[in-house]
This record gives sequence, C-alpha cells and structure tokens, in this order.
Amino acid sequence: MKFSVLDKQTLQCVMTEAEAADYGMDRKAIYENDKRTEDFFRKIMQRAQKETGFMKKKGSIAVHAAFVSDEKLEITFYADMKKPLSENAEENGLAVSAVFKTKHLDNMIRFCKKAPKGLDAGLYKYHGMYFLLADLDGFEVRDTAALFILADEFMDEITSAQSITVYLKEHGQCIIREHAADLLGSI
Repeated sequence: MKFSVLDKQTLQCVMTEAEAADYGMDRKAIYENDKRTEDFFRKIMQRAQKETGFMKKKGSIAVHAAFVSDEKLEITFYADMKKPLSENAEENGLAVSAVFKTKHLDNMIRFCKKAPKGLDAGLYKYHGMYFLLADLDGFEVRDTAALFILADEFMDEITSAQSITVYLKEHGQCIIREHAADLLGSI
C-alpha cells in the first residue's frame, strides 16, 4: 500500500487487490458502495493520515476509487473545499474540467465521434489507461449532462475533480495536447 499527498486537499492510496482483501473488500464490495465500503474508506483514510501526516480541514471528504489495472486499486480522497470548483479553478488559472477514463483507445474514439464538435480536450495516458481531459467551462448544465450520459456508454469512469486533472497533466503522458476530441472523432 502506497500513500501520496497530491496537494493540500488531496490524498491518494494505491493498493493491490490482495491488500484490499485484507480489509475484507473486493471489487464487487467496493462497487456496492454501502456501509461496509464507507468503513473501509474510513480505515484507509485514517491509516493514510497516520503515515503521511495529511490532515483534513473541517468538512467532509469525497472519495474516488478506481481499479487502474488488473491488480491495483487507486483511492483518492478529496478534502471538502469551501469554494465551488469553478472559483478555485479560476484562481489557479485552470478551466472547469471533466476527466473521462477508459482502458481502450477505441472506446475513446467512439466517444469522441459522438461528442459535441469543438469540445476542448487533451488526451493523456497513465498506467495503461487513457484520459480525456475536457474543458467544460462554456457548457450549460443540460449540455454537460448530455455529455456525461454519452460518456457513460463508452467510458470506465467520469469525474470532475480538478486535482485529478492537475495530477494527470503533471504525471501522465500527453498524447494530444489540444483538440483531442475533434482529432479522435475524425478517425
């Protein structure tokens, strides 16, 4: 089990499925997202705080869990932020974004063929997974919802966590920096 402090509000844990099993958890149990899953995440967070010294401020913690390979579980904890994501993003010079994740590039291509033209996005690869980092700054709520419904058909995961976008830009392999959705959609 490895812990990383990604920024002052984000902590990440990468563990094997065997380590998750030591806590009585498997893929199915994690996907059920019930009381047992909540207890599991709480235990991991407490252990992470002890090992890294990471301390959350008042408020809740959002949790994002994903199986990033056949054997690894990546859990990201986000401390509750006082300002909405868009305000923090603007302060840091970042656009409001969505992260679309899939194992298969052909799924990404199919998604981009159906995505709205002009979707500003970059394509990154990290640990064998493909990530489309899309700027949703000019999208209306209805357009964003339609995009997420479309993504649900082709993507393994969807998130709008700004810290994941920053992390992928810093640690991922950039394949297409700009206009990735249009380029992939034209294939």
